[in-house]
Amino acid sequence: MDAVQCFSNLVNCAKLVALYRPNVHSYEKGSILKKLMCWLWFLIIHGLLWFFPAKVIAALLIEEAESRIIPILAVIICFFGFAYISSLSYFALTKNFSKFCEALNDHQRRYGTMIKMPFIQKVNKIAPYIIVFDVVCISSGISSIIIIWKKDMEQYVYPLTFDNLTSTALVLFTAVLYESIVASHAVILETIFTEISILFISEFTNLSKKLRVNIGMFNMKENQNSAALENTIEKLRQEFISLIDCFESSNSLVRHFLFGSFAVFIPTFCFMLYGFTRRSLTNGESVYLLLLSGSILVFIVIFTVAGAILSVKAHEPLDELMKINVVSVTAKTSQSVILFVSRLTGPTIGFRVYELFTLDTNTILAALGTLLTYAVVMVQFSDSDSKKTSACPSNITLLY
Repeated sequence: MDAVQCFSNLVNCAKLVALYRPNVHSYEKGSILKKLMCWLWFLIIHGLLWFFPAKVIAALLIEEAESRIIPILAVIICFFGFAYISSLSYFALTKNFSKFCEALNDHQRRYGTMIKMPFIQKVNKIAPYIIVFDVVCISSGISSIIIIWKKDMEQYVYPLTFDNLTSTALVLFTAVLYESIVASHAVILETIFTEISILFISEFTNLSKKLRVNIGMFNMKENQNSAALENTIEKLRQEFISLIDCFESSNSLVRHFLFGSFAVFIPTFCFMLYGFTRRSLTNGESVYLLLLSGSILVFIVIFTVAGAILSVKAHEPLDELMKINVVSVTAKTSQSVILFVSRLTGPTIGFRVYELFTLDTNTILAALGTLLTYAVVMVQFSDSDSKKTSACPSNITLLY
């Protein structure tokens, strides 16, 4: 099954929202004009993404209350994070997505169609409808917040205002347009990550099953056929290496999305918590930050859980290889087993986040520990500030 055809609907959605640049060959008619249109569309969409955080900085500069600076920083970090993820993912997908599809096709030519590829193709047929539904829901939520809490959100729409109908309509249009672009990019990237995870989890699970069956049959037989096991182990080892190569090519597609989500969520969560404890957030800001941080939290939960499962499944063959009776196998079989084991015990197999860490079972505990640590620090910091404030007398009379 052709990987390019399988992901075609998702790629078309990415092209529409400037998350993927179409490949325009120089020999095509009007190639120069097509390239210029692609770059112009990129500049319009991503210029809008980078304009919004710069605009919110203006709200920070005109804010007089010092206690409200940190909550506003949470919004700025979110906006910068969204722009960072979208722009870098645009170049990563444009450069590496075709290579990823080529790697998948090469693997399938040698070892057959991947188990979940038909399922992913069916999902991608309805992917545009899922993306539109998610975008509409998120945009509706943001519009409702702006309409209900106009005064609370007025500084974030500066220099626009809610003074008249025209200005209000312009505020809603720009907000919905921005949130629609951000939401569509996030949903497309999350879909790519989820489909890659499903694809490789099933392949690693199936490979482990093949190993378990063949090694179990070999150990049960009295007249053990070492030659047959030798061919099986070596074939499965080569298939495993091919799977790893395919998976490594997928890392470059989602690494910016992974890093940006983790980098944005932690400070946003801490600043939001600080605003709640200091009671410096307005109702509109509270709902808006809860919606943003909640959405990012959903992505991070999917990342950590899927990444942990994939890492566990990728290392499962090690348990099966340890069951082989190396005394009764040939030297070539032993060599294949050693090579197999050395790769499984080498660098951790999983989604890597800028080579800083790999998504595995340890990531879940590390993420929870980090959030709890910062939450405790923020609460203690807020408590100490409130105690200092209460300790200061409101009026002091000097007696001479």
